[in-house]
Amino acid sequence: MQHDPSASEPHSTADRPAPYPDQRSLQAIVANNSNALLVLDLAGMVLFANEAALRLFGRHADQVQGSPFGFPLQPGLTVDAEIVRPDHSVVIVDLRVEPIEWEGAPAMLAVLHDITERKQAEQLLIETQQLLHSALDALPSAIAILDRYGQVLAANVRWLQLGPLLGVEAIDCTVGASFLAACQLGVGPAVVVTAAIEQLLASELERYEGEFATVTHDHCWLAIRAVRFGASERVRVVMVLEDVSARHQAEQIGLARRRVLELIARQYDFRTITREMLQLLGEQMTDLVYAAYVVRSAAVFVSYNRYILHDDLPHLDQWASELLTRLPYRNQRVSELEPDSPHWQKIQSLIQMQIINRCWLIVLRTNRDPADGWLLLCRQSDTPLALEEQQLLDHIEQLTTIALEQHATLHKLAYQAHHDALTGLPNRLLFEDRLQHAIEHARRNNTLVAVLFIDLDRFKQVNDTLGHAIGDLLLIQVARRFELCVRATDTLARHGGDEFLLALPEINSPQQVTAIARRLHEALEHPFFINGHEIFVSASIGASLYPIDGTDVIALQRAADMAMYRAKGTLRNSFQFFDAAITSTSIEQLQIETLLRRAIERDELLLHYQPKVDRAGKLVGFEALIRWQNAELGMVSPARFIPIAEDTGLIISIGAWVLQEIARQMREWRAQGLPIVPVAANVSALQFSQSGFVQTVAETLAQADLPLGWLELELTESMLMGQIDDLRRQLIDLRQLGVTLAIDDFGTGYSSLSYLHRLPINVLKIDRSFVARLDQSDAMVERSLVSAIISLGHHLGMQIVAEGVETVGQRQILLDAGCDVFQGYYIGRPLPAESAAAWLHPRR
Repeated sequence: MQHDPSASEPHSTADRPAPYPDQRSLQAIVANNSNALLVLDLAGMVLFANEAALRLFGRHADQVQGSPFGFPLQPGLTVDAEIVRPDHSVVIVDLRVEPIEWEGAPAMLAVLHDITERKQAEQLLIETQQLLHSALDALPSAIAILDRYGQVLAANVRWLQLGPLLGVEAIDCTVGASFLAACQLGVGPAVVVTAAIEQLLASELERYEGEFATVTHDHCWLAIRAVRFGASERVRVVMVLEDVSARHQAEQIGLARRRVLELIARQYDFRTITREMLQLLGEQMTDLVYAAYVVRSAAVFVSYNRYILHDDLPHLDQWASELLTRLPYRNQRVSELEPDSPHWQKIQSLIQMQIINRCWLIVLRTNRDPADGWLLLCRQSDTPLALEEQQLLDHIEQLTTIALEQHATLHKLAYQAHHDALTGLPNRLLFEDRLQHAIEHARRNNTLVAVLFIDLDRFKQVNDTLGHAIGDLLLIQVARRFELCVRATDTLARHGGDEFLLALPEINSPQQVTAIARRLHEALEHPFFINGHEIFVSASIGASLYPIDGTDVIALQRAADMAMYRAKGTLRNSFQFFDAAITSTSIEQLQIETLLRRAIERDELLLHYQPKVDRAGKLVGFEALIRWQNAELGMVSPARFIPIAEDTGLIISIGAWVLQEIARQMREWRAQGLPIVPVAANVSALQFSQSGFVQTVAETLAQADLPLGWLELELTESMLMGQIDDLRRQLIDLRQLGVTLAIDDFGTGYSSLSYLHRLPINVLKIDRSFVARLDQSDAMVERSLVSAIISLGHHLGMQIVAEGVETVGQRQILLDAGCDVFQGYYIGRPLPAESAAAWLHPRR
């Protein structure tokens, strides 16, 4: 209905219906609206659908317009509806219908909003909440979430059962209850919980952890963990309570068990130990009134009581002693004392007073007798033994066995602690004790004490060929022979394996020690006959003297040990006294090895470069010589550390560093615009024998990115001995990489001349020992050898280098003999890289 302005009846503005927009405007609004709009006639037929509606329905205009809408028309109400598209997908919309006028006739305007994503999110939220509640209920811990006022917002099933344990009512733990207020009125555990929640809500803590005992049972403990999250009005506290009673009880039992074991270890008497075990039972069984403990083999009876009057205790002890000492053996480990038995009737008065309601008999099995130990437990509660209590009885049985065995084995342990199990000789512990007494006696009387360290030679061969059983029998017979060679005041001991120690007190001169060592050697001259085998054995013996080689037990043994190794290294079946000078050298070598292992990482190694010149004096190359600058040792000569590096295998990493450092220096010189000349590096035999040596060289060359021919490797003659085919293949691989190969110190080794012909060698270096005397008047032999080497090398197409040229006379003789390259102090000393660069300058 349109408003008639000529109507005489006044109407308020609130009572007037909203005027319809003109039809053209309405059609434009409906057609271009971003919301899905449908125009329906009063019968529910679709008169018009805008583009948004067509996309929502997934249909064309001719499929929608003229078709029934299919939903009830309820003007003014918003309802949810599902639309099934042609592709069978479902869209959820909220639908609102309002009356309008369309093309001069009453109609309905349906407005549809796609709420599919919102509905799916709501459903997912519901399912997530259900899953969360299910997960919380499945957890073994009690969990609750509190708001900033301490009210329970959410809780799992276990939380709802905590009230009695915390000292509050069960209803105070339910969702919606004011849990904090209830705890503030409680005592005991509730006080702990209150303090935790208040500190978290006050933002004093973000996390709280602790443990407390519950109010219902002494052995029931709960662990509390609480975390705060959120802020201001949205602050929340997550509470987690977990039953840790089993862990607490296990810890208490463990502490008590360690207490008993400590008494056993300290060798307390058996009665004291058993009292401690009964005390352990009383601590764990709160309803235990009386307990008695009997070990028949030790004639021990011990009792424990609680709540028993002083006058009743003697009567109860007598009853328990008679019961336990006369009981026959029972196959059943745990049994109950039957109420109709005569033994039960004897404590009828205590039963009537309800002090004792149930008695248990436990057999304590030991290694000696399956019925040696008995335990009687009298309990106030009428309940069977719980599983954890039976496990506690297992601990008591184990402790009983340990305590009994302690007393039986004390003497045996004392003997074994001081004697060797195989030979029966004193062991090292007893030896050191007696040696200490001998040293103290010698200090008072100004005499000597000798320590001999004896090691059997090639004893390992006996074990490897005849077996360890034969080896053990041999050690026993050797010990018996050695015992015949020493005095009653001497101490012969087995140090371990095939090593023996001998302490000789009251020695007046080293000659006495030598005589005893000779007797020991003579004792081994005759063969040993063991299980049909004739065995010969010898010994290396080292000796030290007090106070010359040491003033304490450890120093004397160490000195004798070092002397024995020196004897073994010189000649088998020999004897040596300790030599401090040799020991000093060994210590120095060990120090060098230790420091050398860190030399590369500490950047302590450096290279010096010695120039090599041709016949005209022009620079044709360098030889890189390694140096070591150490903070403790100063500049260390290669002669000191290279042999140690080769013995320990460190030469492999050092050699690899040398190649990399040469490459780095060459790149630096090239970057300075200096010309490149070959640089030679010595290769050790150990380095050359590594399977990956050629690969290491190849990687160094690739990383250097320098012209070919810049690297020369110097090998010794001894390195060329071996499988010629394998050696030739390895050298050819190096030559193919562009590496020049030289034989260093030629003429001092044992290589065959045929090797030189077959191997791809470029350079022969005449050893400095031939060059050193060339300019002497009587050096005819040296000059002839040098001429022969030069002639041989030239015929094989090799370049000849003379090293160690130190005088003008030596250079002239080598020049006349046809030598190609000269190296030595006369030419130039080894120089640091900065000084060596001057030789490369074009204006030199």
